[in-house]
Amino acid sequence: MVERLAGARSRTRGRREGSWRTTDSKPARTEGPPSALLLRALPGVGPVRFRKLVDRFGSAAEALAASRGLFAGIAGEEAAQARAAGSCVAQACQVAERCERLGARVLVYGADGYPPRLGELRVPPAVLFVLGRLELLAADCAAVVGSRRATAYGRRVARRIGRALTEHGRCVVSGLALGIDAEAHRGALPGPTVAVLGSGVDVPAPASNADLYEQIVRTGAVVSEYEPGTQAAPAHFPARNRIIAALCADIVIVEASSRSGALITAEIALDLGRDIHAVPGPIDRPTSRGANQLLADGAEIVLDASLGGAADSSRPLPPEPELRAVLAALPATPVTLDELAHLVDEPVDSVAASATVLELRGLLAQTRDCRFMRTPGRAAGLVP
Repeated sequence: MVERLAGARSRTRGRREGSWRTTDSKPARTEGPPSALLLRALPGVGPVRFRKLVDRFGSAAEALAASRGLFAGIAGEEAAQARAAGSCVAQACQVAERCERLGARVLVYGADGYPPRLGELRVPPAVLFVLGRLELLAADCAAVVGSRRATAYGRRVARRIGRALTEHGRCVVSGLALGIDAEAHRGALPGPTVAVLGSGVDVPAPASNADLYEQIVRTGAVVSEYEPGTQAAPAHFPARNRIIAALCADIVIVEASSRSGALITAEIALDLGRDIHAVPGPIDRPTSRGANQLLADGAEIVLDASLGGAADSSRPLPPEPELRAVLAALPATPVTLDELAHLVDEPVDSVAASATVLELRGLLAQTRDCRFMRTPGRAAGLVP
C-alpha cells in the first residue's frame, strides 16, 4: 500500500508546464489572461459557457473576436451586448492588475499551462488563480480530506498521513478547512502541499488558518477559481471540492459525517476513476459514519498512518477468460455498458452478465449513473 498510494505514479511525472494540453487533444494555445478574464466577466458566461466558447472557437481571445451571431448563440444575448459595449473591460483589467500585484498566475482552460486533469471534469474551471509553485499542479498528488469537526484521533491521523505521503514523494492536496484538511497540510509541511480555496487566493479561509496559509504559499501552492478578493461562501465549497478530486490520483477520507463535504469530493473522484481510501472509525461517532460507509461500499481501508495497512487488499484475477477480458478492457474512467461491450468486442448481453459476476465478487463497481469501473482502491491488482 505504501508503494501504491504513497509511491510515485509514473503517469504524472515528466509533465512540464509548456507541454500540458487540454483533453480534447487539440494543441493548447498560449494567450494572455486579459482575454480570458474579460470573457469570464461577461454576464451569463460561467464555467459551462466558457468551456463551450473555447471548444468552439479555440481560445478566449478568438471567442471574443467571433461574429456577434456566433458568439451570442453560445454566450447568450446579454453577454453579446456587454461584449459590444465594453462594459466589463474595466473589471477584467482590475482583476489582472490585482493578480500582478499579488504575483498570482492565471491558468486558462484551453491554453498552455492549464492542468489537463481539470479538463476531465464535466465543468472545469474557466480560469485557475495560483499563488506559489505552479509545477505542483502537475505533480503526483493525493488528497487528504475530512470533517471540520474532527476528533483528536482524526486530527492526529490526518497529520501523520500527510507526513507519510510527502516522505514518499507525493504532493498533499486539501482545502485548508478546519479539522482534517488543516492537519493534513501541517503534516505535509515543509514538503509539497496544495490548498484549494473556496475564496480568492489572497483570502485565507478560515482566517484562523492564516499562519498555515502563509506557510503553504511559501513552500507549496494556493489555488482557486475565484478571483482575488473573493470572500468564502458556502456555495463555493462544493465547486472547490471538484478541483481537489480532479487534481489527485487518490483521495483519502480520514473522518466524515454522513453529510460531509468530503463525501462530495469522494463521489466526484469516483466518477473520475480516482482511487478512494478511507480510515475506519468507531461506529458510534457521527464523524466516522461517512468514512465507514465508503469502506462498506468498497473503498480501500487504511489501517495505519503509513498507509500500509491495505497492502494485501488487491483481489486476484478471476480464472474465467471472459471475466479477465472485461477487467482488462476497463479504462481509468467509468464507462457505460455499451462502451464496455465495444471495448471488449462482445455482445452487450454477454458483457452485462460478466459485469454482474465481477460486481458480486467485489472486482467491479457501478457509479450512481450506472457506469462501470474497477472497484475503488483495487485497480493495481486487477489488470494483467
